[in-house]
Amino acid sequence: MKQALILFIILCLNLSKTFAQSLAKYEPVSGVYLGAFIQNDYNVNGMIPQFESLVGKKHTGYLTYTSVSSPFPKAFADSCKKYGSFMQLGFEPDTAFRDVVDGPHLRNWAREAAKSGIPIFLRFASEMNGDWVPWFGSPTLYKEKWRLMYNIMKEEAPNVVMVWCPNWRPDIPNDTSRNIMAYYPGDEYVDWVGVNFYMWGPVYDSLMNETGISTLSKLGVVYNKFPNKPIMICEWAAASREWRGNPPLPKITTDYCVTHIQQLYNNLQQLFPRVKGVFWFDYDSHLINNSDFSLTNNPVVLNTYKNVIQNPHFITDINLNIPLILIPEKVVRGIDTIPVQINCTRPVTEVKIFINNSLVQTLNSEPYNFIIDFSSYNDGPIEVEVRAKTIDNYEGRGFQNIEVDNNYDYIDFIIDNSDSLFIGSGGWVSSSQPDRYGKDYYVIPPNSNGYGEWTFTPFFSGPFKLYAMWSAHPNRSSNAKYGIFSSSYTPVLINVNQRENGGKWNLFGEFNAYENQPIQVKLFSSTDGYCIADAIRIYRNTTSVEENPVSVTDFNLFQNYPNPFNSTTKISFSLRKSGFVTLKIFNLLGEEIKSLVNEKLESNRIYSYDFNADNLPSGVYLAQLSQNHQTKTIKMILLK
Repeated sequence: MKQALILFIILCLNLSKTFAQSLAKYEPVSGVYLGAFIQNDYNVNGMIPQFESLVGKKHTGYLTYTSVSSPFPKAFADSCKKYGSFMQLGFEPDTAFRDVVDGPHLRNWAREAAKSGIPIFLRFASEMNGDWVPWFGSPTLYKEKWRLMYNIMKEEAPNVVMVWCPNWRPDIPNDTSRNIMAYYPGDEYVDWVGVNFYMWGPVYDSLMNETGISTLSKLGVVYNKFPNKPIMICEWAAASREWRGNPPLPKITTDYCVTHIQQLYNNLQQLFPRVKGVFWFDYDSHLINNSDFSLTNNPVVLNTYKNVIQNPHFITDINLNIPLILIPEKVVRGIDTIPVQINCTRPVTEVKIFINNSLVQTLNSEPYNFIIDFSSYNDGPIEVEVRAKTIDNYEGRGFQNIEVDNNYDYIDFIIDNSDSLFIGSGGWVSSSQPDRYGKDYYVIPPNSNGYGEWTFTPFFSGPFKLYAMWSAHPNRSSNAKYGIFSSSYTPVLINVNQRENGGKWNLFGEFNAYENQPIQVKLFSSTDGYCIADAIRIYRNTTSVEENPVSVTDFNLFQNYPNPFNSTTKISFSLRKSGFVTLKIFNLLGEEIKSLVNEKLESNRIYSYDFNADNLPSGVYLAQLSQNHQTKTIKMILLK
C-alpha cells in the first residue's frame, strides 16, 4: 500500500511537471487574465488606478493600438509596468504589408519591446478574415508576413507573445479569403490564439440574422478549432445603448448588455477552460458604429461587471514562466559586483551577462552576483544585458545602463529641502502634493522675503549639469526665479513655470565648478503664486574629453562655455585646413546678430572668441562656423 502511494505521488509530480512545461508564454496554469481597453473611457481618462477603483479589481492587462511603422509605445508600456500589468498591443500594418520588412525599424522596435520589462501580447494584423481590414484577402502573403514578424520577435524580444487573432465570423464555403484556417501560419509560429467578437445590440442582431447567437457561440467558432492553444478574447463588449432603426434614436439596451456579460464571464471556467484572457472594449463608440460599449456610463452595467469578475477564476497575477530580470542602477569601479534578481515561476538553468553586446560571464545557480573586472573599460555609461533561460528553454532578458567610474569623478548628488545643505526662510514645510522628491517640500509664499537656498562645495573642477524638482499645481508661480551663484562667474538667473513638470528632474543647464569654491542655488519669492523649494540634483558623468579626444585637425565648433550664459560666453573651434573662415551669431529668426570672425586662419589650432551679449534680450541664439562648403552650428542660451 505504501509503495503504491509513493508511486502515485511520483506520477502526480511528473504529470504536474510535464503540464507546467507545456504552458505557453505567460500562460496561467488555471484562471483567466482580466484586461480592458480604457483609453477612450472619458470617465477614467485612460488612467489605470481610476478604472480599477471603479470596477473593484486589479486587471492584469491593458490594450492599446499602434501601426507597424510607428515607434514602440514606450509611454503606454511604462504605465502598464508601473501598475503591474502586461500590454496587449493591436499592431497594425499598412494595406500591402509594405512596412513589414526585416530591417532596422522592426529590429529596433523589437529591441525596445525587449527593454520594456513587461510581457507584451502582440496582436499582429488581427481580424484578417474580415473584409473591413486592409490585410484581408491574401492568405499566402499574410502567412509569409506573420512568420517574418514571429521570427523577428523570437530573436529580439522573448517577452513578446505572438497572438494570432481572427474575427469570430464563421467560414464561408468556397471562399478561401473568409476561411479562418486559410490564414493560420502553423502551430510553431503562434503562441496564443485570440478571437474578437461583439454583441452590437438587439436591432443589429435582427438586421444581421444574429438573434439567438450568443457570446458562447461566437467564442466557440474559434475556440473549438485550436484544442492545443491558450485562447485570449482580445476584444469583446456588449452594447448598453444602440443607435439603429428608423429613426436611429438611442435605445437603452441595459438588459441585453447585462445578460451577455453574465453569460460569458459565468461560463468560462466550466465551458471554456482554455480561455486564459478576456479584454472588454470600454468605449462609447456610437458615433462610429452606433453602439455604446462603455462599462462606466451605466451603473447597472458597471455593477454587473464588478460582480462577475469577483470570481477567483479571474486572476490578478501574471504567471512569469518567462524570467523577469531586474538589474540595479549602479556605479562600478575596478573589480565590482552586478547583483541580478530574477523572478520566475519555473527553474532557471542558465544566466548570462553581456556588456556592450559581448558575453562576459555565465552563472548556473543562485545567487546571480556577477563579479567583473571593470578596470579595462573606459569611464562612462555601458549597457548591461542579462539573459536567463528556464528549464523549458524559455528565455528572459533584462537591460540596464551602468556607469564605469575608475577615475572616481562620477557625481550624482541630490540636496533635498530636508538636508542640512538647504536653508529655508519665511516659508513652511508641506507634503500636500504627491509629485515631490522625498517626504515633503518647502513652500515660499508670494510677495514675501522668503527664499530657499541649496549650497554645495564641489570637490572637483569641471562641468556639471544642474537639475531641480518641484511640486506642480495651478497655485504655483509661472515665473519662479532661481539664481545660481559662484565667486567664479557672474550670477545666472533662471525662470521656470512651476505650474507644470512637477515630480521630475528639470534640467537648468550645464555649469562649471571649481574645486572647493561653493555654489549656491537660491529660489526667490514670486508675485504670481507659491514657489516650491524641493530638491536640486548635481550630475556629472564620467565621460571625459581625454577619453574621446577631438583632434585639432578636425573642423569642429565646440559648445560655448558657460551655457546658459549671462552677458559673456566663450566660443571655440578648430580647423582641418587653412582658409577663409566666418563665425557668426544669429537669432532664431535667422537674423545675423554679430560677426565674430571673417578672415583667413591657419589649420591645426584651436581658436577661442568671447561673445558679449550685453545689449541682447534673453533667449536662444545660434553660432555658425563656416569654411568653404562646411558648416557647424551650436545653440546658445542667454539668461539675464
